[in-house]
Amino acid sequence: QHYFIQSNLRMLVFALFLFGAVSAQESPVILASKDFLNEVIAQDKHLTMHYVIHNIGTEPASDVKVDDTAGFSTAEFEVVSGSLEATFDQIPAGGNATHVVVLKPLVSGNHNFIPALITYKNSAGDELVSYSSFLDNNPILSVTEYQRKYSPHLVDWLIFVLLCAPVLLIPFLMWHASHSKYESLAAKAKKS
Repeated sequence: QHYFIQSNLRMLVFALFLFGAVSAQESPVILASKDFLNEVIAQDKHLTMHYVIHNIGTEPASDVKVDDTAGFSTAEFEVVSGSLEATFDQIPAGGNATHVVVLKPLVSGNHNFIPALITYKNSAGDELVSYSSFLDNNPILSVTEYQRKYSPHLVDWLIFVLLCAPVLLIPFLMWHASHSKYESLAAKAKKS
């Protein structure tokens, strides 16, 4: 019985989705994705946020505004390049627009990357609202944690080489000295 209820619930959600898609065909429909382009997010390192706004409707969307100021407080992030707000005069039906902002995290720890707010108008002038994709909680590494994991550790390797050098050089020099001694003795024996 539980499976039957779940199955009916899925069918109802699918029917509502299909109804919404059919009824929305006469107006602009904005889908937006928000993603960071960095492999690792670290404190005091640049974080590049990339927004892609798609109009999948049949009409152009006008006065499209992207606002992500709620997701990045000035106490936690510094804007390095670009802006957390963007405006596009128009996105044609089937078209898309992109926006990039470079931030610098000022604190470490988990950060909840909430969706950006997108407002736009249809041809009748009605204001519509959409949201970008949700990135969930992502860790922001502290400076020391980032350096421990991703720095080249040149000082560590130099110390390693310096400690290994005597262990390798002393036996080599001893072998070379004895080898040279026996070679010179062998050369004298051949001459006589």
